[in-house]
Amino acid sequence: MAEDQIEVPGWGLLPCCRFGSTVEIEERLAALVIAGRKRATVWDGREENPTVPGMRWAVMAGARPVAVIETLAVGRRRFAEIDDAFATLEGEGDGSLRFWRRTHQDYFEKSGDFDPDMWLWWEEFRLVAVIDGDLAAAAPDHVAAEEAEARQMLTARG
Repeated sequence: MAEDQIEVPGWGLLPCCRFGSTVEIEERLAALVIAGRKRATVWDGREENPTVPGMRWAVMAGARPVAVIETLAVGRRRFAEIDDAFATLEGEGDGSLRFWRRTHQDYFEKSGDFDPDMWLWWEEFRLVAVIDGDLAAAAPDHVAAEEAEARQMLTARG
């Protein structure tokens, strides 16, 4: 979650959130949000928690807002406690817990912070508005690419 804010026409000044570590990943994950597939996220539990239920956020892809989401629930749990239901809500890859664990472990290992007992903040949210019609039109292609990449990754890694 980012701490910056942006003026969103019709919504006023909203805090920004970004899913992913590059502009390309931000775009892909934002498309999953718009497609209704991504309805949750996690971040390092040692970081500050900037959200509470009822907050609205501008979902960013690069420098542009593409959607508005509203936080439904937020809390903390350990990495190893993430279950199938949450992995499905997070909606990345093929939606499986296997995919979730592999990609999130890889992410946290790259930052040097992975531990199966590490605390994570988790958040469930709902899509309130789509701002970027072009990304909405491309969302089904992003979903298909995400699923194909997950199949390829899980097959290659066994």
